[in-house]
Amino acid sequence: MERRTIIVGDLHGCFMEALDLLTECRAGPQDRIIFTGDLVDRGPYPVECIELAMNHESVLGNHEDKHLQYRQSGVTIDMMPRHHSFTHRQMTERHWTFIQGMPLVIPLPEYNSIVLHAGLWPERPLAEQVAYHLLNMQCVSPDNRTSWPSKSPKGTFWTNYWTGPQRIIFGHTGLNKPLHTEFAVGIDTGCVFGRELTAYILPDDRIVQVKAKQKYYGRRSHPTLGETDWSTLIPVHGDVCTYS
Repeated sequence: MERRTIIVGDLHGCFMEALDLLTECRAGPQDRIIFTGDLVDRGPYPVECIELAMNHESVLGNHEDKHLQYRQSGVTIDMMPRHHSFTHRQMTERHWTFIQGMPLVIPLPEYNSIVLHAGLWPERPLAEQVAYHLLNMQCVSPDNRTSWPSKSPKGTFWTNYWTGPQRIIFGHTGLNKPLHTEFAVGIDTGCVFGRELTAYILPDDRIVQVKAKQKYYGRRSHPTLGETDWSTLIPVHGDVCTYS
């Protein structure tokens, strides 16, 4: 049987849905399985998701990076957001060792593709990218091309400017449906928010999804827009960003 590469979007503790999705993909021992990071926080089974990725591959997500920052800076569990402390207190040294070794990118040269967590600064080659953008990139400020904030309701999503040559397969930005263009495939579809968990399969060029078993994490509060589900705020190639 031909070996496939199965890339799975952000788990955020949705371990049972991850198992369902791999079953739906008919994943076998011959397949390569890669996660787009953000294995942890918000959902009920963060450590189980880390251990699943330990049996396969994953790029670093901004949530794993945040936990590394906590540890390095000496932030105590009682100072963390509740869903972060829930993850942090369960982690053992072998989990930390794995997270510390997670790469920022996983190249797939056989498919002219790259797996990473969030995005790229458009018009820069991969070698010139910085970790902050790989972990956090979302919208580009339309009135100032020198400013590339992580998110902005008035911004333009970075994929509108990325013209290759590689196709970027990413998570981080929860979408109302998978993004599939010539040079970008976005597969975080907000499972932890009660939506879907998504996989992208190569060389099939195929999207597979399973529905979340429930909504594990609620609405977000925006500093200027107030409490909202962010469902109509950030255009992404005609679709919308919902969460990150």
